[in-house]
Amino acid sequence: MNENWRCAREQVITYARRLLTERLVSYTAGNLSVRVPGEPALLAVTPTSTPYDELEPEDIVIVGTDGEIVDGRRPPTSELSMHTLICARRPDIGAVVHTHSPAAMTMANLGWTLPAILTGLVEATGGDVRTSPYSVSGSEEMADLTEAALRDRGATFLRYHGLLSVGADLHHAYRAASVVESACWVYLTLRGIGEVHELPTDQVNWIATYWRAQFPGAPAPRPAP
Repeated sequence: MNENWRCAREQVITYARRLLTERLVSYTAGNLSVRVPGEPALLAVTPTSTPYDELEPEDIVIVGTDGEIVDGRRPPTSELSMHTLICARRPDIGAVVHTHSPAAMTMANLGWTLPAILTGLVEATGGDVRTSPYSVSGSEEMADLTEAALRDRGATFLRYHGLLSVGADLHHAYRAASVVESACWVYLTLRGIGEVHELPTDQVNWIATYWRAQFPGAPAPRPAP
């Protein structure tokens, strides 16, 4: 097996199993992808309808950002176009994670925005997390409608669906998905109590510089205001 492909496939399996461990997905729901090291026009993507705890390297599909299947013994996720189109349009994005976690799905159903209520949330996503308009799962429209919400952000809720997170690499994309789920639980709890307090704008802008630092060419994080 091509060494770059093997590395990417192993990353996908590692993080796919973390999805299960953290209960960010149920059974075979959700999907994720990462660019192949040294071959940015190729992605390693989870296959369709395969339990994550049963995945083997050969199950992870290698596809081009043009959607062409290059290698793999299983069909890719049915939401492949969401991954390929985002990565084709955004060369700065190195990985995409799509989860079906309970609190994020609650926010997606309601069409709410998750405000910048926690420092860790801002560091993981760059600020608040907005809901993208509804689109058919796996359609090209989904990539179109998430583009605005992912501009200068690491995650967006997919209306009536789940969460989509992105990053310069799989570590950052996964971190965004995990932190958003926890922050959603906090936000929903605060809504039940009746009080939600957001970080001051100057603090959000400062902390967000740490999120942006993951991308090549980004300026170093600014000193605390």
